[in-house]
Amino acid sequence: MSLKIKNLNSARLLFLAIIIILYLLPIFRIPILVLHIMIYTLLMACAATAWNLVGGLAGQLSLAHGAFLGMGAYAAALLFMNNGISPWIVLPLAMIIGAGAAALIGYPCFRFGLRGAYFAIASLTFNLIFVEVLIAWRELTGGSLGLSIKRINDPLYFQFATKEPYYWVILTMWIAIVLLIMKAKKLRYYLAALRENEDAAAALGISVRKYKLLAAVISGALTAMVGVFYAQYFMYVNPEGTAGVEMSVETILTALFGGKFTILGPTVGATIIVPLSECLRYSLGGVYAGLHRVIFSVILVILIMFLPQGIWGRIDEKFRLEARL
Repeated sequence: MSLKIKNLNSARLLFLAIIIILYLLPIFRIPILVLHIMIYTLLMACAATAWNLVGGLAGQLSLAHGAFLGMGAYAAALLFMNNGISPWIVLPLAMIIGAGAAALIGYPCFRFGLRGAYFAIASLTFNLIFVEVLIAWRELTGGSLGLSIKRINDPLYFQFATKEPYYWVILTMWIAIVLLIMKAKKLRYYLAALRENEDAAAALGISVRKYKLLAAVISGALTAMVGVFYAQYFMYVNPEGTAGVEMSVETILTALFGGKFTILGPTVGATIIVPLSECLRYSLGGVYAGLHRVIFSVILVILIMFLPQGIWGRIDEKFRLEARL
């Protein structure tokens, strides 16, 4: 028992030490490009971890998370541009919108027992419709050209003159998302039971509809929160790039790469995928546009073939690291 407690405390101390180091990194004058990659890595880690709650832990393949992220991004951009409302104030509203959209998809799907490919198709349809609405509502959203957000460099309006504050904000979001899922042990156990065998879980008294919907709502809210940061960091939103299916797929692949049945897997996936993808794009994009996507896709296919549980999933399967946190 004492050895188990010691291992538990050691794992938690290591996790705490890593967080402290991550917070201190920007003080060492990191090059702007490297800091940008770190910020985008954390952004994708947040989005993939949020998706993983419903897509990995609950086993429901959602293709609507690009739309949820877009809702948060467009809510922050439009309310700031048209009404002068600070994105900090919009943040909780965006989470409510994301949660409501997830409930709008999830309730009828789970009510009538849609799962697997049927749920994926329903969520994909929602994402496609949302993108078309953004394109068609040109007077408000800027249509397919999107919106450029006015820069005022005021922290009260979620705008900073340097990249370091953005890094600390997205790092805090990542920690909040990871800790929320870590602490929700009961929910994770129920979702694992539903993922493995819905009928058996229902026979044991677990409400299938309730916990699937709860996972979807939390996931949608967290993804919309990330969307607010996306808009304020890039200062630009557009239907295809911000809210499109490509964003949904990128989020899913990040989670799969690291390990979709784990908590930290999506973060590990983002830590590998984003720097690799950015380095390939910078080195090959000028001469061979799009080649970095081909190389990245080949690497991903090979990994899925030989490590279907993902990189972190394989490591955690062997050493049971997450069980010690």
